[in-house]
Amino acid sequence: MIEFRLFRIPISIHWSFFLLTAFLGGAIGAQQPDDWFRVLIFMLAAFHSILIHELGHALTGIKSGASSALIQLHSMGGVAVFPNARFSRGKSILVTAAGPGASILLAILFIIIVNIAGPSIDTTTRVGFFLSDFINTMVFINIFWTIINLFPVIPLDGGQILRDVLGPKNIKATCIIGFVFLALLAVGLWLLTRSFFNMIIVLLLGSYTWRVWQQVKGN
Repeated sequence: MIEFRLFRIPISIHWSFFLLTAFLGGAIGAQQPDDWFRVLIFMLAAFHSILIHELGHALTGIKSGASSALIQLHSMGGVAVFPNARFSRGKSILVTAAGPGASILLAILFIIIVNIAGPSIDTTTRVGFFLSDFINTMVFINIFWTIINLFPVIPLDGGQILRDVLGPKNIKATCIIGFVFLALLAVGLWLLTRSFFNMIIVLLLGSYTWRVWQQVKGN
């Protein structure tokens, strides 16, 4: 477990987070030194992207009245926690939307960097290769992952926003919409990636939505 503070916010990183990002970066198929170099670049880009995403949640939560916040990075990505905080529906939506908002701003920043500095980077050198791959990976992560994260499926940010918009009396509707979009997400990810790991992620999201459905279906 790695622990530190940023903007006075306690941040903890579980070892499983590094395992997750290494796996997503292609560690299973890595053989040559350049392969492992790309895995390391992906891990660094994922770490910075997820951390800034969670900082968006945490800093907005504190601005919205939470007395404290903490960030945890783990095997499912990351989460910002607000002990004992109670937000109004509007502030809850704002806090949730701040994470994807931070990711989108980060993507825009690196798109600007690509257009300004990209052509001048000498990718034949180790440093140039690192910079080019890191910049492109930051753009990819903060666009692709943000699109998925905004799907209206709980516990994704899009699902939490939908739950708050519809209100606590319409959790069933939130779950039904979530199931529909989960099916669309599963088909889309399979056509794009052919990744069984992504299908496992979809199943995990589905199991979470199913548990919520089981809790409210009798009401």
